[in-house]
Amino acid sequence: MDGPSRGLRSAICFALVLVLPAAQTPPTLHSRDEWRVVDKECRDVLPAQAKIRACLNLLSDRRLSTAYLASITGEISSTFQGLRDYGNAIKYKKIEIERTSARQPSSSGDALPASFGAMSLRYTELGTLQALNRQTNFGSQSDEARRGATEEQNSYNLALQYNPMNYRAYRYRAEIRSQFCDSASAAQDMEAAVRFAEQAGDQDAARDYKRVTLGACVPAWRRE
Repeated sequence: MDGPSRGLRSAICFALVLVLPAAQTPPTLHSRDEWRVVDKECRDVLPAQAKIRACLNLLSDRRLSTAYLASITGEISSTFQGLRDYGNAIKYKKIEIERTSARQPSSSGDALPASFGAMSLRYTELGTLQALNRQTNFGSQSDEARRGATEEQNSYNLALQYNPMNYRAYRYRAEIRSQFCDSASAAQDMEAAVRFAEQAGDQDAARDYKRVTLGACVPAWRRE
């Protein structure tokens, strides 16, 4: 996609104003009804361009509590990803993370590990979007590619802060570390990826990781 249409760009700008400050509006629907609205007026809408517009419009729907903003922005991000518009996919994934972070539980309890696992997954998804954006839009040895790779690695670092057993984040970070010419750290990450995949019972991933040949060092990316 060459970029969103003028109407879609306007909708995006308007939605950003609504999503980022997100006024605390009391919900006027029951939770089950709210999910039905999200499904009908966002998730189930086709085609993709119409879906993005519908989801953006739903962000301003005062029938819904602000708890649903993260889910809607995540849907927008994945739709842009399907259109290979990785810049907007990254933008809305970051908004999703921001909105979810604001609702993280502050006390210990059963919900805490699950919420941390979900945040780890979101940061892993952000990293893969940044990788796709880098590979699609920048020369492999350019300064822009290096900056994109640095942002990608930071996303995996955050994913592992939330879940130190996230084997996919280890695998993806190993690739970046290898391209940054840090072969020792890359090897350690691959070992961790295999170990935690096996512990999680994902034998397919563990077997695939054992066969991985990491990307070659990019001299232009070599850290000082």
